[in-house]
Amino acid sequence: MRTYPIPIPELKKLEPLLAEYYGYRRAIFSSELLSAYHAYYPNGVGREISVNYQIPAPYFDEYGVDDGALDYHRHAPRPASASTQFDAVSFIMDTEHEVLITLSNEKILTEIQKLLEKYGMAEDDEFIGMSLLIVAAIYDKYVKGELYTETTISENTLPYLQQVRPEMLRLYELLNTKRYSPKEKKEVRVLNPITIDNGVKKITIDNSYHWLTDLLDNYLHIYLGVDSLEEAQAELKEVYSEKKGRKANNAACNLIMYGTFHLLQKFSLLKTKHEQLSMTLDYMGLLFEEDSFNNDEASTNAAIAYLVKQGYKPQWKPKQIEDYKLSPNNQSIEYLW
Repeated sequence: MRTYPIPIPELKKLEPLLAEYYGYRRAIFSSELLSAYHAYYPNGVGREISVNYQIPAPYFDEYGVDDGALDYHRHAPRPASASTQFDAVSFIMDTEHEVLITLSNEKILTEIQKLLEKYGMAEDDEFIGMSLLIVAAIYDKYVKGELYTETTISENTLPYLQQVRPEMLRLYELLNTKRYSPKEKKEVRVLNPITIDNGVKKITIDNSYHWLTDLLDNYLHIYLGVDSLEEAQAELKEVYSEKKGRKANNAACNLIMYGTFHLLQKFSLLKTKHEQLSMTLDYMGLLFEEDSFNNDEASTNAAIAYLVKQGYKPQWKPKQIEDYKLSPNNQSIEYLW
């Protein structure tokens, strides 16, 4: 383990391009920035300073007026909080101090410097070297399961993602699968009537006026948050179907590959795509284990082109949940179903 001091003004200057190319969020280094604040300001700051860094205090993640599963109060837009709190991270980011970042690879800075020298960039592209060091620190957090962004993990997150959500997807698929009358060409819901079997007793209901299916539709809109049958089926296939062998899609590998290539293409002195791809692969070789990614220029070029075509947006997620989706309609981090 080795700790590297990063001048905060440099980090702040790099934030926009790190966000664009690598999905950087300030929250990733919130613990390091808070440590810097407490180190430089052990007694805090005065009211005349803190008043300029007030943010709304977050609501607690509590139940609404009624604790029913479909309580609309919990999901309705809330007014701005009347209470505020001091944002130490924003304050320290406006200072001239340093923040300390820790990496497991004690030689990573030397290796990045050698990489810059290899491509004739040691003197003119120092900010690229700093960017690559910061990305290495983010990846180090990711590998160790210590990467936290705005996505918060609660004790219910993994059960929801791994067990509850696929059942919701299958229910959504069932509710939204249509059958067509050969004569009338009219769409009819599959579930009409509905049979429920709990293993002890079985009942059949008519689902009069679609009362149950409409209730389930509303429930799934909140807690599942998919917009179409095709989207639900694609997620079931891509995320929850049985996979054999090594996972073909490495989220962190794709993110760093995409970001490094475009960073070099936009800001480096490297003129040819061959050089840009070659340096991208050499940098990936510093971070990833051998044979864990396709170290081939043609394949890398094709993979990057595919990501661009798909409208890829770099986004870091904690390693535990990177393969899964959360409902965009449910802002709760505790009540996921």
